[in-house]
Amino acid sequence: MGSFLKLIKGKGMAIQSKLIENLDGSLTSVSTQNTEEIKDIVNANQREKREGGRNQYQGDTQFSHKVASIPMIVVEQMMRDGVWNDQERMREWLNNPENAPFRTTKGKL
Repeated sequence: MGSFLKLIKGKGMAIQSKLIENLDGSLTSVSTQNTEEIKDIVNANQREKREGGRNQYQGDTQFSHKVASIPMIVVEQMMRDGVWNDQERMREWLNNPENAPFRTTKGKL
């Protein structure tokens, strides 16, 4: 099969998704994102965290502020895992030390 789909999100960030037909006829979706784009996001997050990004961002209300920048490839996986649209699971995910590179603020949510 091998049909190819390219999704563009944000400034220059792209996820490339490919459908692969398995020997049994089923399909598998494989997605990739340029590792340099992911490194750029992580480096920007570190700068924001170091410079106190919480004070620089004004959210839509007095109760909202930016806490993370997450690469689209990770967001796609979070959607598949049911984390993206579940506020409690999202909070747990963001507080997990393994996901600290995606945080732009220190502390727990």
